Amino acid sequence: MKTLFLWGGVGVAIAAGIFLVLSFASAPGGEEQNLGPDYSRAMPYEGAQHFPEGTQLNHESNPPTSGSHWPDPLLDGVYDTEKPEEAIIHSLEHGRVWISYRPDIPQEAIDQLTQIASREVRVILTPRSANETAIALAAWTRLDTFDLTQYRNSEGQLALSEVEGRVRSFIARYRDKGPEYVPQMTGKRYE
Repeated sequence: MKTLFLWGGVGVAIAAGIFLVLSFASAPGGEEQNLGPDYSRAMPYEGAQHFPEGTQLNHESNPPTSGSHWPDPLLDGVYDTEKPEEAIIHSLEHGRVWISYRPDIPQEAIDQLTQIASREVRVILTPRSANETAIALAAWTRLDTFDLTQYRNSEGQLALSEVEGRVRSFIARYRDKGPEYVPQMTGKRYE
């Protein structure tokens, strides 16, 4: 009789544990359910071959989202100078998100991007004069590019909360989606 009660208690505990896990677990993709529209587009896979540091490489997308790159990725963080794309591509391969902006955008937008990137993990922020738009959000084979004109109100002020929502949505969707998941920070600063 004791054995029956013991096994019954174990069974109830297991059933309760399964119930709790299923009750509190998010549904597949649950993290993405309330992120709003996805403005990004899929980019062609350009490979992932390593070349010696210093090698100049060409890529099809602007900014690049995959392709040949250097052996050492760029360390996560906020940078106020341009960094080698060949190092950042390796970071994207490790699941990082790269936020780049043209250096001529308003300082208030740069400050907003800096605040966002400073509060996130596995994110890189750099200026990039080669951007065709004001801001570019890149992850492995994903790209979202946009100008700030669409985020100005009738008085000409930037709606920074909307810009922040777009950037955070991209980060939530595409961070850690590279083919090599590397949660710890590795690489160089390329000073």
